[in-house]
Amino acid sequence: MGNNNVNFANELNPVQWDAVRTTDGPVLILAGAGSGKTRALTYRIAYLVATEKVRPDEIFAVTFTNKSAREMLERTGQLLNRIGYATSTKLWISTFHSSCVRILRQHIDVLGYNSSFVIYDDSDQLSVLKKVCDTLNINDKLYPAKTFQYQINEAKNQFLSASDIKKRNRGFMDEKLAGVFSAYEDEMKRSNALDFNDLLLKTVHLFQASPEILNFYQERFKYIMVDEYQDTNRVQYLMVQMLAKKYKNLCVVGDEDQSIYSWRGADITNILNFEKDFPEAKIIKLEQNYRSTKNIVEAASHVIRKNSERKDKTLWTANEAGSLIVVREESSEQEEARGVVREIQALARDDQKAFNEFAIFYRTNAQSRVLEDQLRSHQIPYKIVGGIKFYERAEIKDMLAYLRVLVNQQDSVSVKRIINTPVRGIGKTTIEKLEDFSISKKITLFEGILPALQEKLLDSGATRKVLDFYEMMNRLIGQVKEMSARDAYHAVLDATEYVNKLKILDTPEAQGRIENLEELDSAITEFEKERGEEATLGAFLEEIALVTDADKHDIENTNCVTLMTLHISKGLEFPVVFIVGLEDGLFPSSRSLDEDNFGQGEEERRLFYVGMTRARQKLFLTYARMRKVWGSDQMFPPSRFLAEIPPQYIERVSKVIRPVSSWSHEEGIPNYDDFDSTHLDDEGGSSDDLRKGMRVRHPSYGVGIIHLLEGFGDDQKVTILFPNKSLKKFVVKFARLERI
Repeated sequence: MGNNNVNFANELNPVQWDAVRTTDGPVLILAGAGSGKTRALTYRIAYLVATEKVRPDEIFAVTFTNKSAREMLERTGQLLNRIGYATSTKLWISTFHSSCVRILRQHIDVLGYNSSFVIYDDSDQLSVLKKVCDTLNINDKLYPAKTFQYQINEAKNQFLSASDIKKRNRGFMDEKLAGVFSAYEDEMKRSNALDFNDLLLKTVHLFQASPEILNFYQERFKYIMVDEYQDTNRVQYLMVQMLAKKYKNLCVVGDEDQSIYSWRGADITNILNFEKDFPEAKIIKLEQNYRSTKNIVEAASHVIRKNSERKDKTLWTANEAGSLIVVREESSEQEEARGVVREIQALARDDQKAFNEFAIFYRTNAQSRVLEDQLRSHQIPYKIVGGIKFYERAEIKDMLAYLRVLVNQQDSVSVKRIINTPVRGIGKTTIEKLEDFSISKKITLFEGILPALQEKLLDSGATRKVLDFYEMMNRLIGQVKEMSARDAYHAVLDATEYVNKLKILDTPEAQGRIENLEELDSAITEFEKERGEEATLGAFLEEIALVTDADKHDIENTNCVTLMTLHISKGLEFPVVFIVGLEDGLFPSSRSLDEDNFGQGEEERRLFYVGMTRARQKLFLTYARMRKVWGSDQMFPPSRFLAEIPPQYIERVSKVIRPVSSWSHEEGIPNYDDFDSTHLDDEGGSSDDLRKGMRVRHPSYGVGIIHLLEGFGDDQKVTILFPNKSLKKFVVKFARLERI
């Protein structure tokens, strides 16, 4: 038997120790970034067992990832073993979904399922929905199964059933969704199958259907602990409330400032309203950060205070002040990527830092492309966490396959990839028949299409679809001979309606794929700019093939720079962090800037806060004055989040080339003799005294003459005539003009 009244006080700070000892009744532990919440949780479990004499199987601890559950179980086990309790195997520490599977295996017969139920993944779920839509005669082109999948999963996260959707009746789409949802549920039950969201949903249904089973688990789990409570959705909230109702020994740990998953169903009000649910709750704030320097902690704290949906807490640290946060302006996304790589090289050389001490965060997956190109060209190993490398993404491979076939119709692998992509009703059996025919005739797959149709190898429906594909490809092959690489790419997008079909899906995943296709456009544009007349479609495809082949060798190298989206960075930490693409419209996202999306704007700020607080020693925040969008240069103002960091915490640096002008009165336009790279004052010019005919300097286009002023105040626009005789219009508020 272990030691009685174990005292962990000397291993914890006073607030952590308070969290460990407060075992009875509802407790909300507000755990700031890097404040040691896992430490507090594991010590709390050990304290319950060792001092409060709680049986290990009376403790129910849940978190969100298998990794964090394993870490908590391992650390708790080590702690208990150290003080003489070999009981970790009896502890119920797992994810929400794993816990629900254990409960459902025992009792799901109450809901009319068999205990040997199977769990369907996303692709299995989509297959069922396609079958359902086909049975209901729903046109897949107008109403894709993937859209129903997204909407059904979203409904389940909100604890809505098919009948709830029907009663809600927000229009024609709800009626259609309710019918598909209901038929889908029937089909799943016939298959004795549950999807991922069902694991949570059916557990709550089970507790509702059987008070006896609910009472059994209420009695069993006298002490309940929930990690990352800010990430719980409606169903998880209901499950926890039901289990804790009897003894109310519920301890939830979380940080509303790190609630960044609303798009996955997470509901921040669960943590914000904890005291309303439990008026007698004790609130404990873990505010001491052990991870980051003082400059990083205090800067991040100033940013997050701008949010209204939060508790009153202030992160602080006893760590040293450390380096100032570098805010760097670059002229383009290519220069931004080069700047990041230069900084990595300098720190690796001068500070002897290993590559695995660096992380680069971005808002969208598409942003990785220019970074990957620069890292590769400088032979710096890297890995992408939670995603795949740019040229290996499905939509990019689809487009490259189309372009390869335009250059080389003998590429049967690419033909097979695109013949039914996007979906055009050409099934697997049809493709196999065409393949077998071409092999028997010793010709390529594309060459074999027309002879196979002439021999009536396929039925009339399949013949029409294959012929449509063949004719479309032949039209494209004829057209692209006279086209640039970029025009050929756009011709494929138009002919296949690839982007339009993604827009119809209207899911976050589809939007991400559109952004990747947009980034491919920028890559081709960049290639054409660099290679000039040599920038043929064939040359572009060759360069990409060489890049991806060489890239495969870095995958297993652990000493790598880490690239990831900001969402994936949560829970991680690195000595040096770069957050790139800090421009309004990119981060925060354009959707969140809409006045109707106030909550989304606050979540974007929380995402920025999460990114900042991943950095231990050095933090670099970068933005580009100009960024390519669908191949054309567009300007966005620097992210509003940068202006929320007090100046004492940052060092502003600019590598933007600025013209020094002199006027030639004979020509009436400026001449440019010299260029200089400077540090910038970030304050934009006031529009109060702008007037027609005034000379001004624009940060990207140089010196010009005001040709026209329109509007007043924040909405005022200015049109400027530049030396190349071009007229460009800007919103004065964002233009950052310098009067000369």
